Amino acid sequence: MAGMSVADGRWRGRRAWTVANDVLSLTVLQGGGHLASLVLAEAPRVNPLWTPAWRTIEPWEYRSASGRRWGGSPLLASAAGHLLCLGHFGPPSPAEAQRGRDGHGEAPVARWRLLGREVTPRHGRLRIGCDLPVAGMAVSRALTVRPGSHIVEIVTEVRSTVDRDQPYTMSEHGTVGAPFLEKGVTFFDSSAGEGRTYPSAFGAPQRLRTDAAFRWPDGPGADGGTVDLRTLGRAWRANSDFSAQHMDPAREDAWASAVNPRLGVMLAYHWRRRDFPWVGNWEENRARRAPPWHGRELARGIELANTPFPDGLEAALRRGRLHGDRTWGWLPARGAAKTAFRLAILPVERRVRGVADIRPAANGLNVDFMM
Repeated sequence: MAGMSVADGRWRGRRAWTVANDVLSLTVLQGGGHLASLVLAEAPRVNPLWTPAWRTIEPWEYRSASGRRWGGSPLLASAAGHLLCLGHFGPPSPAEAQRGRDGHGEAPVARWRLLGREVTPRHGRLRIGCDLPVAGMAVSRALTVRPGSHIVEIVTEVRSTVDRDQPYTMSEHGTVGAPFLEKGVTFFDSSAGEGRTYPSAFGAPQRLRTDAAFRWPDGPGADGGTVDLRTLGRAWRANSDFSAQHMDPAREDAWASAVNPRLGVMLAYHWRRRDFPWVGNWEENRARRAPPWHGRELARGIELANTPFPDGLEAALRRGRLHGDRTWGWLPARGAAKTAFRLAILPVERRVRGVADIRPAANGLNVDFMM
């Protein structure tokens, strides 16, 4: 069990758990359940996941009187890295907002609790969970590492706590940030095919045309040209955009990756396509000026989802289907839904220029790099 551990920890002054083997270390926040840091055990010790420039706090410490520094958002006050959006993906409805609800549901501002930890010769496993009383759900997660593996296996079960069926939207909202995210340097690839930009104005300025179909990675430019979505171009000093990528329906699996060859690190997701038929590409390139953003953030989302856009539950229900897939999930009364994905971090050579394909293998994943 050398190098294998599941322990309490701290991250930027906040309560956390760590799951580690001899290859990698993952930090999970108790406040929100966010995956805040994933680093290799040896150099390069670069965390690809987004760390906000502003100070974050535990969500239970948030007070509306002092919340202006975070734009009045408990989520922004506590967000980091990869978060679970559940119940609704995107903003609350106007009625929900009046009742104090924030974007992306309760899970990313919940107080997650320890359900168990295991360290054996074959694995280290952290089990955590939280309750979502407004949504009528309970969530549990198992995060597992194995000796010598560059992969964290994450299995999530969402269980209904009410005597009624209900629709829901869900996203495993990964976000990468600087220094891993560099304009013109970091390459993004996936098993995407068809895509569509956000159905209305998403931000200002935008490099993508609104409500337009495309084929990955050739995005429709706001100026009428084509945008290479594999990178954040150096030409844009500021932009805020969103596009939805439909994962190849000819495959049972799906994948998405980000590679920084200068730093020698790759972050990748691999999952069952039926769990999340879409990946959202959110780009925040120093465009948001309101608190807590202040035009300082460089971030890009890799958002595995059961719905294409972060525009709320009602919009997803009205949309119904897109590219042949339903745009929402269904949770039966007192029933459960289970999803799974693998999160990988790998050292890469400086000559790598992206990822051509990722396939499951007996001992993990086979990655075909572009050179």
